[in-house]
Amino acid sequence: MISRAIATFTTIGTAFALASGSASAAALIEGVWQTPDQAQMTIEQCEAGLCGKLSKIVITEQHSKQYGVQAESIRIEDITDVFNKDPQKRDRPMLGLQILTLKATDNPWRFEGEIYNPQDGNTYTGEIKVRDADSIVLKGCALYVLCQEQTWTRVPMNELDTATK
Repeated sequence: MISRAIATFTTIGTAFALASGSASAAALIEGVWQTPDQAQMTIEQCEAGLCGKLSKIVITEQHSKQYGVQAESIRIEDITDVFNKDPQKRDRPMLGLQILTLKATDNPWRFEGEIYNPQDGNTYTGEIKVRDADSIVLKGCALYVLCQEQTWTRVPMNELDTATK
C-alpha cells in the first residue's frame, strides 16, 4: 500500500514537472536511461548544457568479433573507443564516455545537439524528445535526411545496476 502511495505521489509530481516549463523538462531528462540494447546512459547537467555518458555497457556479439574472444572473457575496462576518427582517442575507455551534448530549444520537451556514435566513430546532429516521465526518443541524423530513432526508458533508482556486464 505504501509503495502504491509513493508511486501515486511520484506520478503527480511528474505531472506538475511536465506542466511547469523547460527547467522542469531539463530536470525530467536527467537520470539514467536504458537503450534498446540494454546499455545505460546517464544524462546530467554539464557546462555545455546536458551531457550523456555511457554508464553501463553490455557486451555484445560485435565485441566478441572485434576482440576475437568469447563475451565472458572481455573485461569492460578493455572496451575502448576503437572506431574514433582521431587515432589519439582510440584508447579512451567506453565506460563513462560522453556521447551526447544537448541544449534546450524553444520547445521545452525537445533538446538538440550532437550525438557521438562509438560504433562508427562519427558525430551526428540529433535531438531528444521527452515522450513522458519514463521515456525519451533519441533521433540522430546524417545530412538531416538519413535519420534513426531509439526510444530509451528510465531506469528506476531501485533498479540501478552497478554491474557493467
